[in-house]
Amino acid sequence: MTASNPKTPIGVGVIGCGEIAQLMHLPVIHELPELRLAALCDLSRTVLDTLGAQYGVTACYQEYQALLDDPAVDAVVICTFDHGPVVEAAIKAGKHFIVEKPLAFTSEEARPLVKAANESGLVGIVGYMKLYDPGYRLGLEKIGQIGRPKMIQVHDFAGRFDRYQQLYTQVRGKDVDMELIKATQADVAARVATGLGQAHAGYADLYMTLLMLGSHDLAVLRGAFGVAERVDYAQAVGPTHIMAVLGFPDRVPALLEVAFGAQYEWWDEWMTVHGEKDEVRIDFQNPYVRNAAATVRVREAAGEGASERILPGTPETAFRRQWQHFIACVEGKAAPLTPLQGGLDDLELAERIIKALPVKPGGGQA
Repeated sequence: MTASNPKTPIGVGVIGCGEIAQLMHLPVIHELPELRLAALCDLSRTVLDTLGAQYGVTACYQEYQALLDDPAVDAVVICTFDHGPVVEAAIKAGKHFIVEKPLAFTSEEARPLVKAANESGLVGIVGYMKLYDPGYRLGLEKIGQIGRPKMIQVHDFAGRFDRYQQLYTQVRGKDVDMELIKATQADVAARVATGLGQAHAGYADLYMTLLMLGSHDLAVLRGAFGVAERVDYAQAVGPTHIMAVLGFPDRVPALLEVAFGAQYEWWDEWMTVHGEKDEVRIDFQNPYVRNAAATVRVREAAGEGASERILPGTPETAFRRQWQHFIACVEGKAAPLTPLQGGLDDLELAERIIKALPVKPGGGQA
């Protein structure tokens, strides 16, 4: 297979050319010499024509199966709204892939994808780019030095999602079948309601908050401490604001809080680990800003006093690190850091958190 030859660039197809593809994936693919932008797929012809001309790509498709059938495509990045069906098709087509989070909308949908990917021998990773952030990796190193944690906190109120748009040029197509979009959204909503069950289907907005904004927080928590053993408590603070207490091995508790809608002029996402004598905090940066790594704050003893150090991560774009790791995996030089199993673990945990919420007789929110 040509993709295994490091001297031959890996032909990459981009399925779904919306915001995250335009801001991060396309520029990174274009600049890395090990990759070649082989094909584009989007529902909008306007988007395809504009990006095709910008990146010199002539193979442009409006149906993802047509892109997957293109022999020039060795691997794909999946940036659509509904990921699961495209992952299934990519595996059947024999293409390596990066799938943006979440892996699917329910754990029931994700399980066969994990099994199929494992049996295929293909490289498949979930796009948890924060796990590749050099600041996060540095933070893990410092966390490993403080011993058993007394308490873990993960907090994500994010911030304004419009400020970064002035940093980039984006193309948006208005020539999309809105009835198709609405039908897809309705289908996903029905599948999520079924997955949550009648008693908890009223929490669908909270569940989607965990899958969209909160999925990275579940991932960084799992990347540091493994999969939570228990959900001890959950509270619906608001329609898109959830708080939960999770239990990890050795009776270590973690407080998770995720809320969408804050209009902060800063990015408010961090993980703090409290030890017996030391404390490590990882502050994540706005994920839409390139070359901005997480920073690490270490509080520790200094003689009979206290010391606080701020350790900036190496200036780098986590998406770029993710693609470099993907290349190494395709070339057989590394094992996936964010395999599909992790995506399934996070979906299962999100469902467990939602099902820990109180319900009224007949279902819905308490």
